[in-house]
Amino acid sequence: MGDRCFEARSGGAERRHALRVPVRGIAVLHPSGMSSTADAPLHGQLENLSQSGALVNVRSKPGSGFDVEFRLPASDVSGWVSAHAVRVERAERSAGWRVAVAFDRVEPVMQDAIEQTITAALFAAHRRPVLVIDDHTTRRDSLIARLVGHGMTPLAPKTPLDVVDLLTRGQLHVSVCLLAPGFGVPTTDLAAILSDSFPWITTAEITDDLEATAGRAIEAWSTTPVAQLATAIG
Repeated sequence: MGDRCFEARSGGAERRHALRVPVRGIAVLHPSGMSSTADAPLHGQLENLSQSGALVNVRSKPGSGFDVEFRLPASDVSGWVSAHAVRVERAERSAGWRVAVAFDRVEPVMQDAIEQTITAALFAAHRRPVLVIDDHTTRRDSLIARLVGHGMTPLAPKTPLDVVDLLTRGQLHVSVCLLAPGFGVPTTDLAAILSDSFPWITTAEITDDLEATAGRAIEAWSTTPVAQLATAIG
């Protein structure tokens, strides 16, 4: 890992140091002293992250000590940390495992990337982003104005590629999508497509009752991990 590594646990008294934020990213656990194919690297997904540790979902139960390779969406860089498991448990919604890791040493490039990721999540918690898809231009514009009035940040993609771009940009933390027929596709079909391709997205229907639609957006957003972060930071 090299002499330039940062001692991750040296500043644990700072509140921001321990703050865990929801994040979608890639994690690869490389066991220390790997000696057999049974100890091959485990590929998984990040669930949350702080400057001192992370929660990772993997398919197989790992050992206690490993180096971890991360790719974080807010910075789009890869880097390494040395870490050890502090908790390993069965995942509730899959056949895999949830591994809570504490960082021992962190590469400088990853320290910067982690800080960017935390900052992006905090920004999203205040912005409350929501995707709006509706071919009815007048209704869509009125709904956008109403959402802004409720303190949300509506994003209105112009093409299907825009939808993909916005939902795959992890630093935006878009978790809610309001739907009416859009791009010539019925609402139910759009919801099915989003559910298959972006399972973390919560969808809600757009109706002519715009205040009720805005209420559904607020309610859906309140259940997201980023909303829970907003509550935690008060």
